[in-house]
Amino acid sequence: MRRPRIAPLEVERHVAAPPERVWALLIQQDRMREWSRETAWQWFLPRRIRRGTWSLNLNRSGWFVWPTLSRYARVVPRRRLCFYVFGPAAWWTYDLEPAGDGTAVRLRRDLSGERSSWLSIVVAAIGLGGAPAHDRRLKADMAATLDALAKAAETPQT
Repeated sequence: MRRPRIAPLEVERHVAAPPERVWALLIQQDRMREWSRETAWQWFLPRRIRRGTWSLNLNRSGWFVWPTLSRYARVVPRRRLCFYVFGPAAWWTYDLEPAGDGTAVRLRRDLSGERSSWLSIVVAAIGLGGAPAHDRRLKADMAATLDALAKAAETPQT
């Protein structure tokens, strides 16, 4: 059975806050469970996010929970945060660009080789309604994650 090509998933949002403020929040990856519907728990080694940091994660969708292991590959302050998720063989990238009175934030998921891994196909079939259905929900969840990040960045600091 040949695995079909899967286009990258990408969402973008303007945040009415400077890149420094957005970055200060984004680098707090342990807060991702507040912003992402699919992130249930994370543990980082070392605790500070930098190139080479490992992350053990628990993800959830409805009743289904599954673990993932990630490694941060690119950490460019105020510009880019990129990590690789083993298993699904997925690259997740946050790009920040100054945009007028704020920041353009782009979140993108690319699959290695533009195909779902066999592990992802099996996991999605068991608990996520299949890979295409999960990708549709995931793109909506990515937009919700950026909305939550924007809300946090745009809230006045106390």
